[in-house]
Amino acid sequence: MPKCSITGILWHMNKKVSLLLILLLTLLAACDLANSLNQPAPEDATTNPGTSGTAVATTTPAPDTTPDIAIPTVPITQTRPTLRIWLPPEIALATEEGAAVLNAQLAAYRSNHPDVDLIVEQKAIGGQSGILNYLRTGRPVAPDILPDLIAISTDQLSLALSEELIYPIGSLIDTTLLEDLHPAALNLVLKDNQIGGYPFVLTGLTHLAYNTETVTDTIPSRWEPFIAQPNSFVFPANGLPGGTLGLQFYLAAGGTLTNEAGQVALQVEPLATALQQLFVAENNGFILDQSSNYATFQESWQLFQAGTASVTLTNSEQYLRLRGNSEAYQITAVPGLDRSLTPLVTGWAWAISTSDPNKRTLAAELLNTLIDGRNLGEWSYASKYLPARQTAFTFWPEDDPYLPFAREQLNRANAMPVSSTSNIITVLNNAVFDVITLTKTPQVAAEEAVAALQP
Repeated sequence: MPKCSITGILWHMNKKVSLLLILLLTLLAACDLANSLNQPAPEDATTNPGTSGTAVATTTPAPDTTPDIAIPTVPITQTRPTLRIWLPPEIALATEEGAAVLNAQLAAYRSNHPDVDLIVEQKAIGGQSGILNYLRTGRPVAPDILPDLIAISTDQLSLALSEELIYPIGSLIDTTLLEDLHPAALNLVLKDNQIGGYPFVLTGLTHLAYNTETVTDTIPSRWEPFIAQPNSFVFPANGLPGGTLGLQFYLAAGGTLTNEAGQVALQVEPLATALQQLFVAENNGFILDQSSNYATFQESWQLFQAGTASVTLTNSEQYLRLRGNSEAYQITAVPGLDRSLTPLVTGWAWAISTSDPNKRTLAAELLNTLIDGRNLGEWSYASKYLPARQTAFTFWPEDDPYLPFAREQLNRANAMPVSSTSNIITVLNNAVFDVITLTKTPQVAAEEAVAALQP
């Protein structure tokens, strides 16, 4: 496809600038979307999907074609209503099986709504070509090419609401659907007493994976006896997972994320207590030195899979994708100070992005179809994601050994309290790295982290 250029267009703009802007934005969107259609889901998604903000290792290749996702099956007309959806590849192409299930659900919707032209397009979640950026720049000049329903990281909901890029779902969702959410899922989308979107999957649920061929004792729920066992542990200490683990220990030690004035802040003593746990584990050889070289779950998993480490830190997305059929791999919660650490999760939500009341009704109808218990359950299982609705788990295979663990952990989980790009996570990443490399004591690392957040 030829490269899109705007230099000549901008130079020749005159009184018809508005019309040219519309044509230009349409051209840019078409080029970007066409380039994205055949791109597979990224190997390490952050959504946190994302992560999560949390890194995701993906081994399942994306399908070569996605007809129902990329191309409307019915010609667009001028007389029928059009419903346009934008999906990031992390959702549209999470796995080959997931894409097939989603295609089938969209095809069923089209069949049941022959009077609606449904257009579903892939779009990046961030950057200049991301969903939110296109909503910002496109609404004033080319609203007709913008989406009515989008899948968005819960990290971005608050910003999107404040800029009025999306609209609260309000009465468009039945309250029973909100009541069916895991507690953390509802907290992820509740902003200033408004429901910014409907969360459909939860990401970033961290836990341990261990090899039962080398780990013969039960892993305790407390950190101190855990690191006294004759095992070896690896985790990504040089990236977001390391900072998130530090945050979990910090919160378990009674730390808060704001000061008395409501400003973003950390406290020295609970942070020093949190860092001390990792420092001791590294100093006695329980944590492998290679941990300081790794920034993603994929890297540390490779060391675990090779047998160099008997225990590793992982998350739900990675484990569901890589567990395979090995009966030797088992999971358990991450040990904490007095009990296992409270999981912190992020997720993905459906959000309505049109100001047209009629389009909102159409978008809400499709949204309700996609979050139907069976539809969400079948798609989430095929896509290797944990569903945000409790009912959706009833459509997972009953004999899946991960199912009872996931349910129990999601009922304990809290919503991730900060963005993956926040200053708090940055300073915690640095502090964890410093103690894992033994370059600073927990006390010094904690003091420097607290000072780094002060104005």
